[in-house]
Amino acid sequence: MTTKTPLKPDAEVAEPAPEPTSSDTMLQARQEAMRLGKRWRRQALPLAGIGGTHAVGAASAALTGPAALIPVAAGWAATAGTYGHAHKRASRWDRLYAGIAAAGSASFQAGLGLVGADGITASLLWACGCALSVPYWVRHSEPDPDVTAELAAPAPPPEALPVAPGTADRRIRLWDEHIAASGKALPGSTLSDISAFAYGWKAKLELAITEHWHAALQARKSILSVFDLPDGRVFVEAIPGESVRKARLTVLTSDPLQLKTRWQGPGLDPSTGKFPLMVAADGQPLPFKLWNPGAGAMHALISGVTRSGKTKVLDVILTEAGMSDRVLPLVIDGGGGASLPQWRGRTKLFADTPARARKVLRYVLRLMERRRPAVERQGGGSLEPSPETPLIPVVIDEAHKLLMSDDETDNRDVVRMCERIVQEGAKFGICLILATQVPSIKQLGNSTALRDQVKAGTIVGLRITEKGSGNMIDTGDPMPEHLKDLPAEFPDGAPTHGLGYMMTARKIRARALLLENPAEQPLVDVPLDADSAAEPLPALTEEANEEPNSERESARHLQSLTEDPGDADERIQAAIDAGTHPDAVSLMQATGLTLAQVRQALARR
Repeated sequence: MTTKTPLKPDAEVAEPAPEPTSSDTMLQARQEAMRLGKRWRRQALPLAGIGGTHAVGAASAALTGPAALIPVAAGWAATAGTYGHAHKRASRWDRLYAGIAAAGSASFQAGLGLVGADGITASLLWACGCALSVPYWVRHSEPDPDVTAELAAPAPPPEALPVAPGTADRRIRLWDEHIAASGKALPGSTLSDISAFAYGWKAKLELAITEHWHAALQARKSILSVFDLPDGRVFVEAIPGESVRKARLTVLTSDPLQLKTRWQGPGLDPSTGKFPLMVAADGQPLPFKLWNPGAGAMHALISGVTRSGKTKVLDVILTEAGMSDRVLPLVIDGGGGASLPQWRGRTKLFADTPARARKVLRYVLRLMERRRPAVERQGGGSLEPSPETPLIPVVIDEAHKLLMSDDETDNRDVVRMCERIVQEGAKFGICLILATQVPSIKQLGNSTALRDQVKAGTIVGLRITEKGSGNMIDTGDPMPEHLKDLPAEFPDGAPTHGLGYMMTARKIRARALLLENPAEQPLVDVPLDADSAAEPLPALTEEANEEPNSERESARHLQSLTEDPGDADERIQAAIDAGTHPDAVSLMQATGLTLAQVRQALARR
């Protein structure tokens, strides 16, 4: 007797798929059109504006008598409303651009109504409109992310190295054979607790007795070779609270940092003083801290060569600060206004020359004195940022241009004022955020006091070009790689803007969030506290004789800062503690004090 063996589910013959109907085809075409329209909607806006102008002119030309004025009046009202909306949040140049576009649209609406909606006038409308749209299209050349396609795309495989049935995890076998064996990079080490995530896998690493997890950092190149990966795909981090022999190993089988992660809106948490600034290679956010609850404001340093993305980092920081109801940022642009142009006129003070920068710094020092009674009234400690007493971060881009001195420029007074802000400002709710190209002691005005104080805050290290330049911001723990080794381009040729490390957070590659146009974000008008408001704002205007007066005032201020023997003694002690040789010349160079002041301080020791 013959019995039929039922087919297994995976062996069943699938029924043929039904033929798509015309309605299905129409639906798919409509969905595809909607997807493309949503993705390219920004690029289509100028064409919609030109088409709207043409439509108004055509409607006016089709009517006669007073009725022909109705479409033009409606079109002018719509144009004025659009311009008003753009004017409200745009920069000066964007307002000028919007005004030209609005005036051109209104003119063509009237012109088409008078001479007709076809012929040479209509051709001129489209030609001039497209030419005027070129700057807009250049700025918005990249389409919005294709979220529909991303959601439809299959998830990446959890493992790059497959595991054969009935065998141990191939990654463990490779590790035991090529890394943990006798005579290899990490003899006696073990790999366990392997878990996959979207871009690779993580594991717990335990080294042999007498070894420190730092040894795994030295074996990074060997690990890359064993798992057949490019540079920048392996990271070793300490596990908080665990033995120094244990570490967390992160291995990337794909690099998510090649994709731009856009800033999604304000994320500053008032309870912690933090907001997301960068995204780590494993997809986790890395926060930037503006203040430490109960401990005052936090200073910061952002370093990176030209085109490394430090200005974009500042754009995110300033936007987060400007959109908070308890932060009032002040901006000093050491690049003459060219580094942070979108912040001109959008902060309470914007200084773009050395003379104006000195005025802002002197104003900040006076605010510190104004806030001293508030600290005394609360019984000491640090002012907590609030809508009534906002945090005041002083952001200085291209700081090296204002801090370095040479034969023609003496910026020691600027260095002294910055030193006072980083030494005393935290308890008064005032912090300093410096952005410089190379994180060297020279670019910080040869000031060990300034260097040490900013190192105690948040440090963002982007790509540099000289190996010795990164030593200034070394936080003690070894890095997975030197900042000099960060690539200038990704394998696909795209620039690595914003790629680097949050030196005071996890030791893993990260990339800053992208904020394309900060001028589009509405800022909160935060009033100063009553004590600070009593100090008048400096007038940031330059007359012909302003610079000499500023130099004399700065010289007097420098003298007042250095004439106190106790202050000189503190500077000398700080320089010696930082490793400066205790001879008069070296100490003079490190502290900015005169030779006589150094000798007097050494005599008092």
